[in-house]
Amino acid sequence: MTKKLNLFKRLILFFVGMSIIQLGVALFLKTNIGSDPFTLFTQGLAFLLHKTPGNANMIILFVLFCIILLVERTRIKIGTIICVVGVGPIIDLGVKAVSFFSIASLNIGLKMLLVVFGCILIAIGFSILSASDIGVAPNDIIPFIIQDKTNFQYRWIRMALDISFLVIGFALGGVFGIGTIISALLTGPCIQFCLPYGKKFVNAIVKNGAQDDEKEENISLGA
Repeated sequence: MTKKLNLFKRLILFFVGMSIIQLGVALFLKTNIGSDPFTLFTQGLAFLLHKTPGNANMIILFVLFCIILLVERTRIKIGTIICVVGVGPIIDLGVKAVSFFSIASLNIGLKMLLVVFGCILIAIGFSILSASDIGVAPNDIIPFIIQDKTNFQYRWIRMALDISFLVIGFALGGVFGIGTIISALLTGPCIQFCLPYGKKFVNAIVKNGAQDDEKEENISLGA
């Protein structure tokens, strides 16, 4: 099994993880009781520009991508580019998919459960995406660049960015509500719980490829 096939597997896994994440985001948007800060910012910008959430997301990621390209382009990987062009359409597709269900007519309790389920989906998707090891979205790179430039702790930078996304998104018309609180409390712990399992899942699929690559290297060294 060649390295190219191994990379192809990682690309597929990255795409799967990204798609699962955006399905969770679509649930946030359709319940309309609040979401995580970045999704709230996306929703607010969509209202302002009269665009779909997916199109608004593409605009945000493209702007952040350009900033990274100018400031620290070495952090850009193929997964980063995939996110810029792929996340937006998948969000819109996810919104259309969940629109087949009458989520708007559900009571607040069921909507809250859907937000919880959305948090779990995001955690599962992110654990697979990060374990594929081919890059992350521009909005996940920015905090690390700020950390390198300022020497502030990552957690404070992330909190400041999340608050900024939330305030700006709310000012633009994004929905702040109980869903925002649920996502703030659950998403982090859910991701932490899922990360080891995501890594095991990815390694189980690409393990053989890694072993074969190592054998090929040993053979060429012995030749």
